[in-house]
Amino acid sequence: MAVRRATSADAAAIAGVQVRGWQSGYRGLVPDAILDAMSVAERTARWREILSRVDASTYTLVTERADELLGFCSIIAPSRDDDASARTAEIAAIYVEPALWRAGAGGTLLRVALDNLRRDDWRDVSLWVFAANDRARSFYARFGFHADGREIVDAPSGQTEVRLRTALTGDDGQ
Repeated sequence: MAVRRATSADAAAIAGVQVRGWQSGYRGLVPDAILDAMSVAERTARWREILSRVDASTYTLVTERADELLGFCSIIAPSRDDDASARTAEIAAIYVEPALWRAGAGGTLLRVALDNLRRDDWRDVSLWVFAANDRARSFYARFGFHADGREIVDAPSGQTEVRLRTALTGDDGQ
């Protein structure tokens, strides 16, 4: 698996991975009407816009094999959280093709993202996850992420989201 920075040419593939990831991973957590209404075309337009604003500290990584996009990880630095330190980054999204869950693509993406953030001297990284998403929370725990006590309610789904955080300056077990 190769990891590289996404370009606008990746917008449709990223949108497809995101929609399929939501529809597979959040079924039972998010109302079916929301999941069923998701549009790859609408997400593609949004991703084209996002990818056009890339800079040195806000970008998306993709992993691919044989020119097939397997997953993506979006990094925002500094974090958008109002209580974050100036040296806290954020993982805004990480999704892998559902058929490839547990095959290493997500771990590869997250390792590269964390390595990039360390290299760029970020001190901490946070992300938000549905509290009831045990699969994702277990995945993040393997990289040293832990709940820091902050919660919000996602308006469209009604689900509670918890913030997870890890320090980038110490040993995260990777």
